[in-house]
Amino acid sequence: MKAWMFNQAELSLAMREVAQPALRPGATLIRMEAAPLLSYTGDYLQGKLPYAYPPGPFTPGTNGIGRIVAVGDGVQHFHPGQRVALNPYWITDEAVQEPAQILIGLTGISHDSGNMLAAFPHGTLREIVDMPASTLLPLEGLDHLPAERLAVLAKFVVPFGGLRRGRLAAGETVAINGASGYFGSAAVMAALAMGAGKVLALGRRAASLQRLVELGQGRVLPIVLSGEVAADTAAIRDAAAGGIDLAFDMVGQAIDPNSTLAMLNSLRRRGRLILMGSMQVPLPVPYGAMLLNSWELIGHFMYTPEDYLALLSLVRSGLLSLDTVDVKTFGFSALKPAIDHAAQMAGLQSTVVLFEQR
Repeated sequence: MKAWMFNQAELSLAMREVAQPALRPGATLIRMEAAPLLSYTGDYLQGKLPYAYPPGPFTPGTNGIGRIVAVGDGVQHFHPGQRVALNPYWITDEAVQEPAQILIGLTGISHDSGNMLAAFPHGTLREIVDMPASTLLPLEGLDHLPAERLAVLAKFVVPFGGLRRGRLAAGETVAINGASGYFGSAAVMAALAMGAGKVLALGRRAASLQRLVELGQGRVLPIVLSGEVAADTAAIRDAAAGGIDLAFDMVGQAIDPNSTLAMLNSLRRRGRLILMGSMQVPLPVPYGAMLLNSWELIGHFMYTPEDYLALLSLVRSGLLSLDTVDVKTFGFSALKPAIDHAAQMAGLQSTVVLFEQR
């Protein structure tokens, strides 16, 4: 079978002919149909990110869609021929306070994740993938959707996990910082599907927010940020007619905390702020205001299996449409131009690699 192999020592990426993985207990073999690319895949492959790479030459790639070829001993609920979503967020199932965790095909997360990276180093950019059964999600009821459309589930599930952690309730007002970004735009659509009464889409340029406003049909209001905390706080509070119930921060690579602080200062009493972005500077928290207003400040990473299953239910019910995302597809052999295209993604866009089906 064919696989894209990355050599970190040489920073080289090449398609190779490799042996099909052996079937192991608790694991599955999946024939890939589609794999979405992260916008920073190119930077990752150039060694520019401070990640804990899997050892030795390995196949990169995180999420994907495929069909199970075989299941190992001990796998209870999956079967050959079943269509599944592949999820890279693998956490050991041992009953300890802080179980080790990794993102398969990308990086270790916890300090003790080395054994996990060695056990499952390969990601989804190969024809047949070896994955722990616990990282799969069943896609029953969604067979009418093509693989490239299902691949955008990966775009939604990350912010969806954060919105659920923030306990977003129907009718609430939520502000999304970084709304024009890859995950932030998906957060806007997910919040609408979850029943938010009003979604404030925060960004630097009005044009980049316009499509979200149109899709929101009156429930999405754009907030063009000035970068000045007091002015942006006033704009958010004015649009919310008082204050917001939930602030969701998904801004990427911010060099100052101003937009995040503007959202924090816009919270109603007992409001919540979820941090899921990649801000590069400290966040100065107003201790007294936090105390007097009973605000919650919550850092959140990724999502739970329950979050992913809830997302699939929203898609099956029609409450969340995957068609709002513009998908650009590339063949499996055209990975390098696909990586270049992914680096230019913004808003409701996705880059997906498609595999030939045998």
